[in-house]
Parts: sequence; C-alpha cells; structure tokens
Amino acid sequence: RAQEPATPDSARAYQLQEVVIQGDRAAEASPATVQRVTPREVARADADVVAEFTRLIPAAHALTNSRGETLVYLRSGGERQTAFFLDGAPLNVPWDNRVDLDLVPAGVVGAVTVAKGPASIEYGANVLGGVINFASRAPVPGERRLEAVGRFGTQANVFGSLLYSGTAGRLGYTAQVGYARHDGFPVAGGADLPFSQAGDDVRTNTDARVANVYARGVYTLGGGTLVGLTLLHVDAEEGVAPEAHLDPALDPPRYWRYPLWRTTMAVLNAEGTLGTEDTWKAAAWAGVFRQHIASYPSDAYDRPEARQEDDDRTGGARFTLRHALGTGAVRMTASALTSTHDQRDLDLEETGEPVPGEDFPTLRYRQHLLSVGAAYEIPLTATLRVEAGAGLDASLMPLTGDKPERDPFADYNLSLGARYEAPAWFARAAAGRKTRFPTMRELFGEALRRFLLNPNLEPESSWLFEAGFGTSGARFSGEVIPFATFTANTIDQRNVTDSTGTTRRQRINLRGSRVVGVEFVGAARPLRAVEVTGHLTVMDLRRLRDAADDPERLAERPGVLGRLAAAYDAGRGPAALLEVVYTGRAYSLGNGNALVPLNPSLVLNARAAYRLRPSRMREASVEVFARVDNATDAVVTPQLGLPAPGRTAHVGVKVGL
Repeated sequence: RAQEPATPDSARAYQLQEVVIQGDRAAEASPATVQRVTPREVARADADVVAEFTRLIPAAHALTNSRGETLVYLRSGGERQTAFFLDGAPLNVPWDNRVDLDLVPAGVVGAVTVAKGPASIEYGANVLGGVINFASRAPVPGERRLEAVGRFGTQANVFGSLLYSGTAGRLGYTAQVGYARHDGFPVAGGADLPFSQAGDDVRTNTDARVANVYARGVYTLGGGTLVGLTLLHVDAEEGVAPEAHLDPALDPPRYWRYPLWRTTMAVLNAEGTLGTEDTWKAAAWAGVFRQHIASYPSDAYDRPEARQEDDDRTGGARFTLRHALGTGAVRMTASALTSTHDQRDLDLEETGEPVPGEDFPTLRYRQHLLSVGAAYEIPLTATLRVEAGAGLDASLMPLTGDKPERDPFADYNLSLGARYEAPAWFARAAAGRKTRFPTMRELFGEALRRFLLNPNLEPESSWLFEAGFGTSGARFSGEVIPFATFTANTIDQRNVTDSTGTTRRQRINLRGSRVVGVEFVGAARPLRAVEVTGHLTVMDLRRLRDAADDPERLAERPGVLGRLAAAYDAGRGPAALLEVVYTGRAYSLGNGNALVPLNPSLVLNARAAYRLRPSRMREASVEVFARVDNATDAVVTPQLGLPAPGRTAHVGVKVGL
C-alpha cells in the first residue's frame, strides 16, 4: 500500500526483521514497490494461518492446489517465483521453492512487508515474482505484555494463542505458543462437486491441525549493534481436498493426506554501523523440514496404498554492506544457501506397513544457491534519487538421487530505478531483469508417479517494468502503479497420455508470457476513528503461443483483483469492519490441456468487536469479537474442482495485560 496515514501503532519498530538493508524510511522511498500491512490490519484479520493475510496485499491471489498447498501469486507471477521470509530468513522449502501458507501460524506475525517489481539485490535468487516478509511481534520499549486469544467457529474451528513480550535492559523478547484446528471447510451452497464429495456441508478431507512454539530475542550491544535470535517449531497435519471435477473411473484425482508436516528453524541476525556512515546487516539460518504424503485408492481415506517421506535440511547466510561513496552509497550483498532433500517412496500393505521384501531406497538430492550483487544509489538533487544494480545468481545440484546429473544454472540480474519526491506527491519508475531456476522437484520429482519428468527443462527469466504516481498525507494516501512483466521460457504444465493410457502431468517451458496491468491502492481517514482502505489490480495476461492451437491464457491467474474495507475503531468501546473482496475471471487446466473458464466472485466479510480498558489497569484490555467470512455463501473457485470455503463464522476473546 502507498504510505498510510499515521495510526496509533504504526510507529512501532520492527528491527532486524526485514531483508532490505534500508531502514523503514529509505525502504518506503524505494524506486520499486514496497507495501506494508500494518499491525492493526494484521490484528483485525483474526487469522489462524498466514495465508489469510493475502487478501490484505494488493495484487495478491491465493489458491489451494490439488496437493493441498495454499500458494500465492503476486501480479500473476508463478507460485515458485514468490519468496516468503520470516524475520529475514526464507520460509520456502528449496526442494520446490514453495511453502504451504495454510500451515504457517499467524500468531507470530506482527506486520507484513511486500516487495514487487524489480526486486532488491538483497533478496537473492529466484524472486522475480516478488517477496513477502513476515515480521514477528516486537515488544514495545519499557513494556511487558501478556496477550491471550481464543476463538471458536464453524466446523469446530478452534484457535488459541498465548504471547508474552517485554524488555529487560538491552534485551527485548517475545515468546508465543499457538494451536489451531478445524474439521473441514464448509461447502458453499451453489458449489458444483460431482465427484469425491460425501455430503453437502463439509468439504471432503479438508481437516487440519497446526501447533507451534515461537521465541525471539533481540539484544543491543555497545555501539548500537543489534543481535537477534528467532526459534520456530511447527507441527501440523492436514487433508487434501480431491479434485471434484475428475471422474475417478476415468481420471482419478489425488487422494492424499499429510499425516506429518513439521518444520523447525533458527534465525540469527545482526546489524550495526562501521564508522559514522557505513552500515551492515547479516543473517544466518538453519532449518529442518519433514513431511509424509499418504496416498489412498479412494475418497474413503481408510487405507493408504503408498507413502512419500520427505526430509529437508537447509542452511544459509546473507551479508550486506552499505558504504558511503561520493555523494551516494553502494550496497553490496552476498548470500548462499544449501539444501539436502531425502525422499523415500513406499508401497504399503492393507495394514499400512511397507510391502515386505521390497527395497525402498532413500534418494538424496542437493542444491546450492549462490547470489552476489551490488547497487549504487545517488541523490542527483534534493528531490530526485537514482539507483542501479547488478548481480549474478547460480544454482548447482551435486546430488540428483537416481536421476541423471544436471549442469549448473547461472544467470545475471539487473535493476535501474529513480524516485522523485515533491512536497505533496511523488513519482517513481523501475526496471529490471531476474531469473528463476527450476527447482529440484520440477527436475526430479515424480509425486508418487503423478508426473513425467522433462530432462530439457530450463530456467525462466523476466524483464520487469513499473512506475508509480502517488500522494501521501494525514487524511489520504494513494498510488497508481502501472506495471509489465515479460517472461521467457515460462515453466508450465501439460497433460501427457502414455502408451498404457495413463495420463500424467509434465512440466514444460513455454515460449514465454506477458502480464500488463495497473494497481490502484489507497487509504483514507475521514474521521479519527474511521479508516477506509482499498486496492484494485487490473491485468491482461497472455501466453506467447508456440503453435496456432495453443491456449492464449495462463492457468489460475485472475485478470482483476480488488478489496475495499471500512473500519471503525476508537480504541475502546465498539469497533467494526466491513470488507468486500473481488476476484475476476480466471481459467483452469482441464482434461485434454483445454483451459476452462472460472466464474468471478464477490465475497463479503464482516467483523464486530467491543473493547474494554479497565481504568485500574492502564495497559489492560479485553476485546470480545465476532466475524463472518463469505457472509453471502458465494461460490469461489480458484482452481477447477477445488472451490474455496463457503460461509464461515467464529467468535472470540482477546485479553491483554
């Protein structure tokens, strides 16, 4: 969003938690798009998992795919083109460069920063689609606070979170535990589910459970150097909704469950100064991710027939230095990431045990990602700043399981931008080039025999262009952002039928694709307690055809995305939120590689709350709230055969001491 009018909580410092080297003021003055979801908006979302924040982000579209993963497209970029960070460390699992946002807990998040367009060199490789950084809850200096949240809703949706934060001298700390579960998603009244759906109320096999423990501390050393440590552990399981448009007798869908989904990560980061003008920022992280995928022969889900066991170990580091040079400054960055993926595919007996006498070897894959770059920023005048950067990314795969070796990938990236600041308005423009390398899963993963490998798969690269024209004031802020992305060798999928009549999917390189669009974002505060925010993105998406009969559309990319919200919040007493979310027409891949149109949708969400602040306890607060999402029970279909939830409702209480 363009810079919002000031709110009572928007001045909080989220130090050490963003990848960009600039401080908040410099980042918001970037030539490329940097948008923020404020702590107040995060709190009003009443989210169980971070996927629910995506409707707050301009030009973001979330969908849950046939694997049960909830993914995000920014400006219609691919789901593997978007990078997600928590406190400066990547959440994406390198095996597939994705993370299921429906299993990342929302209780640890205090604010969200989004970078689009030509991404900053600090983000490293594989980010041509954009970056979403989740910043954890930061303590208020001199304050200790205990916050408890509990909610209960439809389909036995239960959520609980307990958070304690505070400061002790030079140490700021936050600790949180959370738990969320539900029996399944409600089915919208008009949803078309001809196959693999047992009843009318709850979507088949969509139950989930997510539990987490989180801790973070930031210590201020002498000279102002900050050192932070983040620890996160998530334990989850979930079912995967089967594609309801597929006739099991002709084309069986995935009948999957994730009986195990577990991640543990540690992030160590620091920042400080060198001399009077130079600054540095560093981060190191390590993570362990484990998941089991159980495959079933039917929608009864009573006996698994196969199981895929994945074990990923990832480590990485990043260092950035900003050095004053002449009248400007040069930023230099280097990052490295290494990840090992162990995978074992088992055929199971009726008892659920591996078939005796069979050999199920563990296949090991490994990838190294390297990135270096530099950017020079210079103020040409008091109101005009120019920035130019270049870098080199590389991907090496020294271990490829039982598959043939692959040569390393390497490519360059470029960026150029300028920003002009006038007293009442601003203008900016940016252009750049980025590359996304194929993931190990795209190159080597067969997904329990669902995919046919393509040994000729190549990286995809994009040229990105955008401009921004906006204004920012105490009562109103807004920006218009035209943009365009031209991608070569776009990685997509097709259906392939082999000699036995079995249909499998295969990843391919298209000739290319292009997205041209415009974002409108704005925020207004007509009264002190009233806030109106909104965004609208209109896009024209086209695939460059290799043959005359090739489809021209890109799958699961809506042409229009919008949100309008009005909130009343005086700090105590009654509060309310009303929001409308619009998703335009998209197309989804059907049988025979034909694209099937998906209907647009309009979703109405509402929230009502009452907040008490006991007079004897100045910092204490009690909020009772109720929320209804998709109040009209509209049918929302992000992907063919996989409709989004119908009407949901919950009530809750939040206590702060």
